[in-house]
Amino acid sequence: MAKKNGICALCSALIMLLLPWCAAAFADGVSGMAICLLLFFAVDPMAAICVGVFAGRKLKAAWFQPLLLSALFLLGTWVFFDMGERAFLLYAAIYLLLGYAAAAIAAVLGRKKG
Repeated sequence: MAKKNGICALCSALIMLLLPWCAAAFADGVSGMAICLLLFFAVDPMAAICVGVFAGRKLKAAWFQPLLLSALFLLGTWVFFDMGERAFLLYAAIYLLLGYAAAAIAAVLGRKKG
């Protein structure tokens, strides 16, 4: 399970750190804003749900994955966009809730199957 946790953490880091860096480094003006909106409202929530489902399947070993994803989101946005912006705390909290809600649903559905 440690290898799967490492792969999940690496994927979270790539999505939450690499994509904001690419948006900040390579996009300009209106296209940069469109990319950020796509990240904040589509890519990041889907990543939070996927990580939550992963964590819910092996809750005892992967309970920290949604928390890690939210922390990486906060780190990435504060480093590449605006340090200390409080709006990003709200996004991180929403992604955390999405991740743990998906984990709870996956854990319950996994128990019903097993």
